[in-house]
Amino acid sequence: MFSLGKICSGLGSAAATVIFGLALTPTGVAAAAGPAVLGPGSGIAIGTSEPEEFSLCTLTAIGFDAANRLVGITAGHCGEVGAQVLAEKSIGTGFLGRLAELDYFWDWAVIEFDPAKVIPVRQITAGAVAGIGAPPAPLQMVCKNGRTTGFTCGPVWEEMAEGFSSHVCADYGDSGSPVLVGDQLVGMIVSGQPIDLGSVDLHLPSCANPANPVHEPDLATGIANVLASINQHGGVGAGFRLL
Repeated sequence: MFSLGKICSGLGSAAATVIFGLALTPTGVAAAAGPAVLGPGSGIAIGTSEPEEFSLCTLTAIGFDAANRLVGITAGHCGEVGAQVLAEKSIGTGFLGRLAELDYFWDWAVIEFDPAKVIPVRQITAGAVAGIGAPPAPLQMVCKNGRTTGFTCGPVWEEMAEGFSSHVCADYGDSGSPVLVGDQLVGMIVSGQPIDLGSVDLHLPSCANPANPVHEPDLATGIANVLASINQHGGVGAGFRLL
């Protein structure tokens, strides 16, 4: 993960983890249902090394790469290359794809989806994504859409070369949440951040309840940096474009 000062371990070190009781077929894949509808803010479950254990994270964006593969972006600490991916709200659809590329420094991952199992959309609940926006400035209002704490907004506190910190509400499972200015995607939630008081760091709790304004700021990578890094890798996801 890139270094934006000292990163709080709460949100960034681990995604939320659950164990699903899947209705498995003899091949080990969940029983089939209709295609899963996925868009920015959708909850996704990414397989771990433990059977039937999955990390819960949030889909940042979905679209196509230069090879016209259906791909999605999420936080890199959510899984390992090759891990299978499920839709949290459509487990019966079975495995939708795999984690194909990731970068630990920039903390992004690219998921290659099976287009026969996914219906991609620009909007899930609140927060449609229509384009890629410029980095937000300090005190500008931004919003995020996460699978844990939903659609929440807050001011940007600090702008950095790698991204920015803001007071949107995020907790376990919100890793990967798209950060928006209007309908423009500007960042991806990756971590919480303690408050710097000079020689002392004040560690506040992560935002489990959006109604509580007392929580640590949240770090986001700038989406332009994420896309540039994906292009530099040159693999699945390179040349990403939104729907």
